[in-house]
Amino acid sequence: MIVRTVVLLLLILAPARITAVQDVTPADDYGIERVIVISLDGARPDAIWANTAPHMQGLAARGAVAWTASTVYPSVTLPAHASMLTGLSIAEHGLDHNDSLYPCPRIAAPTFLTITAAADQPTAMVVGKERLCQLAPEGIDYTFAREGDRSVVDRVIELLDADFTVIFAHFPNPDYFGHLTGWMSDIYLRELRRTDDQVGRLLAALDDRALTASTLIILTADHGGLGTTHGRDIPEDMLIPWMIAGPGVTPGVDLGALGVEISVADTAHTVLWALGLPTPESALGRPVVAAFASAAR
Repeated sequence: MIVRTVVLLLLILAPARITAVQDVTPADDYGIERVIVISLDGARPDAIWANTAPHMQGLAARGAVAWTASTVYPSVTLPAHASMLTGLSIAEHGLDHNDSLYPCPRIAAPTFLTITAAADQPTAMVVGKERLCQLAPEGIDYTFAREGDRSVVDRVIELLDADFTVIFAHFPNPDYFGHLTGWMSDIYLRELRRTDDQVGRLLAALDDRALTASTLIILTADHGGLGTTHGRDIPEDMLIPWMIAGPGVTPGVDLGALGVEISVADTAHTVLWALGLPTPESALGRPVVAAFASAAR
């Protein structure tokens, strides 16, 4: 009760309005012991379909998926990740640029990492782009993984062994090769396959440690791309994958077929809702309860 009171006070004092979600199912009921959010920078959903990503396809098959989820406009890294982590629209969280700034300023709006850390959950953030430091709350375990996707997974595995329970992992490589060779080029698809290999390493690490059954995983992206750029209000840039698997999630659910429209901002809401923590009151995001067997329908 003391922890929840501290969390609520933190959020009430934050710039974004916060409200407790009604009819929250506690995490203990689902058996969720840890949450991992994977963000694939610049991963188009149709690239995952293109026989390049068996591990991601397998994750989608054992959980719930939306292949036509939406990011925010402008469809670029920092604003989109700010919405992903805060659950808010750009107008609400205020981060509307995509610049690397030094010294690194911190976003004022609380992220789900802020909230889980305040609730005494060991919380970590591993990123492959240094500018994402602007979204890292003070006091959590933060790593800039300079060597790309493999180094991100190396650090995530270390965090699993150190009993961290909330981890955000950002994979930078798809975006790099999209800008370099063009989205959906042969090289982009080849490199996305290598990114998928690293997702597979992470999933195998969970299996090897007998953690899969107690781990909620959300995998999504910040934006897509067309040609060698992105940021526009066009489907190739705006559509992203969004999938969730783990305790309480109904396998094989096509959220699009259910008429559930998914936003990148739903990520933060869903993490907090699943853990029984307060979620932001937002014009954009909400928990994806349709993915969960006992909470949906």
